[in-house]
Amino acid sequence: MSKLKLFMQIEGRRSIELIEVAEDAGPGAVLAAAAVLGLAIEAAMVFAGEDEHPLHAEKPLRHQGINNKHRVHVHRCRKIDVVLHYADMPEMRHEFPPTATVNHVKRWYVHELKMSPIDASEHVLQITGSTDRPDPDVQIGALVSGCCKLAFSLVPVKRVEG
Repeated sequence: MSKLKLFMQIEGRRSIELIEVAEDAGPGAVLAAAAVLGLAIEAAMVFAGEDEHPLHAEKPLRHQGINNKHRVHVHRCRKIDVVLHYADMPEMRHEFPPTATVNHVKRWYVHELKMSPIDASEHVLQITGSTDRPDPDVQIGALVSGCCKLAFSLVPVKRVEG
């Protein structure tokens, strides 16, 4: 029987794991692979790519558009409440699926702020209260565990002048 190789990201972990599941497997096989890696939690769901809805537990992955080398994400939260801060502006809140990337959140936020593309390119998202600036392709679900909340500040990229 053929196997599907999938790139899996897990709640609270930034690393991306390569897993193999049977070609006709359902999301339960992804959850079992996550359990082997230390995420054995109740009510976890499997998401595909950047989809906002979890996969159907009873359908094979292939019938849900999951093919070899696709990205899946395991998380307990259907949505993550993201609070966004920038300078003296009032904070904004928006719910995103755990599969949304940091870049997706930033694009949404700079659009809401009506920030110019040039100004936006000179800013990055940083986890509020830290110096942690996650890479743009990190899914936000990898940044939280045990809760469904996250806060970012839009901060200037450090420039080296010389």
